This record gives sequence, structure tokens and C-alpha cells, in this order.
Amino acid sequence: MSESELRPRVFVTGLIQVGDVVLTTTPEPVSQTIRKITGADISHAMICVGKSSVIDSTGDGVHARNLERIILEPGCAGHVLRLVEPLTTDQLRSVISFARARVGTRYTMTGAAKSVLAGFVAGRRQFCSRLVAQAYRDAGVNLVSDADFCHPGELMKSAALTEVPNVLRNLSPEEEADWREDTDNVQAMRDSTNALLLEARKLCSDIESLNDIDAYLVEHPEGDAHFVQALRSSRYLELWREEFERNSWQYHVALMEGHDGSGERKQRYCEELLGDEKLCQNRFVLNHAGYVTLNTLHPRQYFALKVELYDLLTQFHARRVKAATAWLERRGLLEPAPTNLLRPHTPEWFASLREWNPKQAAMTEAAIQAAGSSDVCSVCADEPIRDYALVSRPAAGPGTLRLCDDCFRTRSVDEPMRLF
Repeated sequence: MSESELRPRVFVTGLIQVGDVVLTTTPEPVSQTIRKITGADISHAMICVGKSSVIDSTGDGVHARNLERIILEPGCAGHVLRLVEPLTTDQLRSVISFARARVGTRYTMTGAAKSVLAGFVAGRRQFCSRLVAQAYRDAGVNLVSDADFCHPGELMKSAALTEVPNVLRNLSPEEEADWREDTDNVQAMRDSTNALLLEARKLCSDIESLNDIDAYLVEHPEGDAHFVQALRSSRYLELWREEFERNSWQYHVALMEGHDGSGERKQRYCEELLGDEKLCQNRFVLNHAGYVTLNTLHPRQYFALKVELYDLLTQFHARRVKAATAWLERRGLLEPAPTNLLRPHTPEWFASLREWNPKQAAMTEAAIQAAGSSDVCSVCADEPIRDYALVSRPAAGPGTLRLCDDCFRTRSVDEPMRLF
């Protein structure tokens, strides 16, 4: 072996982009068997869905992982593949959404074994290469001839993909000690998700992903109390506390300034966070809107708890974005962006509100339609009205309202406003 092959290695995450396919292997016997059968130097496939974040399918199901915490043992291969023809923004969002929607889905060893054969019908369970290939197929891109049954070696040889060079680096002995002692911060989420789904499957064995719980509850309201208890016992609603305590420096620019990490690390974190923000739709905002709609049509305490959770997560995410933006602006690494407020009741205003709270958007649209004019109160459709902006810009939504005097007096008690 060369000297480089005698050292553990890690991925250079700064070279890896959202949508890239990450291929790895391990010294484990099952990995060796897969490599022998497929004739490839890799045995596992993942898909990059965000800043140093990958989603894969392993024995504990489909979950997100921190790419920075993945260590390749000496002699183990690692590759990063990228599409020859880049995806459109909509296609990339489709790939990411597909992968995220499968989180929690159980692993199928049988399906993985059949991936080198043919003539089988694909089930709903997942294995690593199937997840990657199906995500791309959902966006209209065929990486392999059969996305339902394929193995990592086929992805490696795909004519649709090209290898990204120099994506691995050796760990020094000092770094290795630190990395192996560092905890996998995403493991708590995997454990909590699996605990929630384990309880869910006691009511319905067909439930695979978190989305399946929603569909089941729509048809079976009597299961609401069981799923609420499962949410709480799994600690799914509390994981944000651990994340906040672990990375509190990310939530305020003053704390970021005082954090003992290097300036290079902070800059990379801030730029990657804002880069993801531009590229990908905020999943907390989208999930909030989805659960608002579900709870409006099918009132369940489980859905209401999810609305509260994603409201909170959206606020925390906005604080991270604000802190990262301020840190870069202070160093002249980012031009300050003007704050553009949306005039109430314009198409753009409704689009913003609909993305965050479709129930409120529908109520305002109905009120305007009944009044026959858009120059009415956003809440009660009365007049006369004036336009206001919230003093504290909300984490999501337009942040402006058209209100009559009565509604202004009521709303401004808890939400200070100024004339717009």
C-alpha cells in the first residue's frame, strides 16, 4: 500500500455540491461481498442534499448523515460523481424532495440482493443505490437502466455521471483522534425518527416514512392520540434544543464573532448556508404550510404539534441566516441586500403568504372576493384601511398587512407595526 492508503481519509466537503452522488466502502464483510459480486471498489451510495448533508439507506433505514463525519478507513475507496449535463433548479429540487420524503423508510436486504438480478417487482422499501437512482429518475434523469434494481457499481459506470477529482484527503493522527471522539450530531435525529416510526407501525405495519403517518391519520383520526404520544416519547419535538445548545454560536453574530473556530471555517459555514438558502426551498417553511393545510382539512393534534414545531424551526433557521449574513457583511464578503417589503394584496404578497400559511391566504382571498375589492382589511374585509409592516420582520411570509382600525388595534398589541 502507498502511504496515502495507510491513513484514514475524509471528504473535502467544499468540493462537493448538492445533487452529487457519493460512493464509499468499508472493511466490513458485507461490503467486501458486494464489491466482489459487482466488480467495483465501492459498496454504498449516498446523495448530497445540502451543506455537508447526505441522505442514504442503510440497515437503520433512510436517513440524513453528516458528510464531514464520514471516515474512510485505510484502503477503502471513496468517489464523488456529478451529472455531465447539470440539472435545472426545478430538477435539483425534485431530487432533494424525493430523497427527503423517504426519510425513515426501512431498508430491504432482499431488494439489495436482487439488485444484481432482474425480473423482480420493486417494493416501497429502499436500499442505497435504488434511493439515488429513483431520486434522479423522479427528476427525469436515468442514471442506470433500471432504477428499481441497481447496485453502486452501475452508478460508478453511469455515462450520465462524471467523477469529481481530488475529493479525498488524509487525516493526520491528531485530526483522527479528534474526529473519532466527535459525536455524530445527526444520530439523535435518526434514533428519534426510528423510534417514532416504530410506534407508528404498531398501528399500521405498512407505514414506511414519516409522510405515511400523515396519510394514515387523514383516514384514521382515532389514531391521533397514539401518534401524539409517539411524537413525545420519541423526543422528536425536542431535538431542536440539543441542536441549539450544541451550535449556539450559529444563531447570533456576536456569538459567532466570539466562537473559537477559525475564520476560514466560519466563512465556509456562512457561505454554504446562504448558498443552500438560494438554491433550495426552505423545507421548514414548506413543511409548515403543508401541516397548516392538513390541520385545516383534517384537524388532528398531531398535525397541530407539527405546525408549532415547523413554526419554531423556521424562526431558528431565520436567525442562522441573519447571523451568517451579518458576519459576511462585516467582512466585506457580501454586499448588503435591500429589504423589499411586499405591498399587501398584490400577487407577490399572496404567493409569499400562501407559501407560509395557505389557510390565511385562502381566507383573505375569499374576503376580498366577497367584498369585490382588494382595498379591504386582510383579516375582516372591512374598510377604511391602511397598510402596515411588522416592526420585527417575521421568519417567513410577507410581513405586511392591510388592516382596518379595529383589526390594527387588536393585532398591534402582540405584533408592533408601522405604517407602510
